[in-house]
Amino acid sequence: MKKEPELYLISLIHLIGTLKEEMAENFPEWSFNKGVHGFASYRLDRDYDLEEIHAKQVTFCLTKGKVIAQGSKDEVEGLIEKAKSDFQSDIVHRWDLVEEVGQMGDRKTRGPVIEVIRVEDDHYILGARLQVRGDFAPYSGSTPLPPEERSPSLAYYKLGEAFKRFRPHVGHEEVFLDIGCAPGGSSYFLLKKGFRVLGVDPEEVSGVVTEDFPEGFLPINLSYAKLKAKNLKGLPPVNWVVFDVDMPSLEALESLLKLVDKLEECVGIIFTVKLEQNFNLKHMEELRLLARDHGFMDIRESILPSHDREYCLFLTKSE
Repeated sequence: MKKEPELYLISLIHLIGTLKEEMAENFPEWSFNKGVHGFASYRLDRDYDLEEIHAKQVTFCLTKGKVIAQGSKDEVEGLIEKAKSDFQSDIVHRWDLVEEVGQMGDRKTRGPVIEVIRVEDDHYILGARLQVRGDFAPYSGSTPLPPEERSPSLAYYKLGEAFKRFRPHVGHEEVFLDIGCAPGGSSYFLLKKGFRVLGVDPEEVSGVVTEDFPEGFLPINLSYAKLKAKNLKGLPPVNWVVFDVDMPSLEALESLLKLVDKLEECVGIIFTVKLEQNFNLKHMEELRLLARDHGFMDIRESILPSHDREYCLFLTKSE
């Protein structure tokens, strides 16, 4: 068994560098130990329990936990029963980060779970973490959502993953302003859940959207740059905004918040932050400060499994 306290994190493969930057900035007391195949481990300054580890906000990881032991497959397998007893858990998840496959135990139970993680050919980690609602399977480029063959784009999964992670409290038939909606994947997801959608995009959405949902979707054929509050007058009041436009994130959020200030019934924003070549962690804090200046006090962030060059910013006005 390991004597030195150690933390493991699983990210998307191409975001390990960004994860290391985030950890160095926010947790300088922890020292980097290993990183491979989307896996990273850190030596800790003291022993942390699972609740403390879970409470640490790390944007660029999908899951994190406590390293119990590591070694060959046989060595780790021989310690599983003791780990289950120590952490009072009968649930075992197995992740193969080399082959990107896994075997998940009971996903409905909330509490400690044991994880067996293959990080290299014959190097395995035995870990423990808290399982909570909104967890993701740690696979780069995959999605935890069931396939939806009718959806016109992968944006269906992106927004679905955001709902899974953040679990927004949205009332029945509330209205979403979907900015950058074409070809219609995100709108399709919202309509399927029973919400009404105002879709903003200069391009036409796929006919599948209106075929499957002849009511509930209203297109606004404008580019985001030309969208003004006056374009929404006479339409159902907007409760939520979904924003996914390819433009610099700080500029985009600043202009979006000015628009939302005029939408009196808008309570939340689901905003895609593009990781541009010049992105750094200072931009994250600038985005948070900007959101707070406009009354959005509940600010949460997460990467999404199916999209590795961006992350999701979830903003609501409730404290």
